[in-house]
Amino acid sequence: MRIRSQIKNNNFIIKLITVFLISFASSIAQDCKSKVEITANNLGANIYIDSLFIAKGKTEISLSKGNHLLFIKNPSLMWGKKNIYDTLRIEECDKNYKFNYDLKGEENSLIQPNIYEYINKNKAESFFGSGTFKILIGSAAVLGGVAAYFKIKADKKYDDYLQTKNHSMLDEVDRLDLYSGVAFGLLQINFGYLIYKFLTD
Repeated sequence: MRIRSQIKNNNFIIKLITVFLISFASSIAQDCKSKVEITANNLGANIYIDSLFIAKGKTEISLSKGNHLLFIKNPSLMWGKKNIYDTLRIEECDKNYKFNYDLKGEENSLIQPNIYEYINKNKAESFFGSGTFKILIGSAAVLGGVAAYFKIKADKKYDDYLQTKNHSMLDEVDRLDLYSGVAFGLLQINFGYLIYKFLTD
């Protein structure tokens, strides 16, 4: 009976680890990038993407899938020179995108978009509104609960060992502690990836 229970618990742990690894791998796979080439016909123009200065005149950059705000500022101080406001839509992974912009002529709009409001909205929706974020939060909750469950069981078994001095219970304690440790280790990987995404998004 004890062997059957142990096999059942082992199968549960293997299934848990498999589910976590599959969800973790799929979340990494969703974090894809594409090569983007941006060229302005004025080499002195300042190119900004998502409020960050990238280069002057021309650049090649890797961007993640989704929408990115482009702002190209004409370096000329003359009145009426054209600036560029655009949304770069990166719809596929591992694809080359080319964007060419003409800074000659009139400004494309008298009312320009609120750049900072746009950026903050898109940043909030980029990762934290994605399915990857939900998977990571859900798996963190499950792994935390599993780690706590096996740790509590291990502590209870150890208390039983102290009362009965039955050395066979120590094997059970070690096994439960191992399960708890594996779940806790996976939880740490989960949190590490969340922190990485938070800092890089």
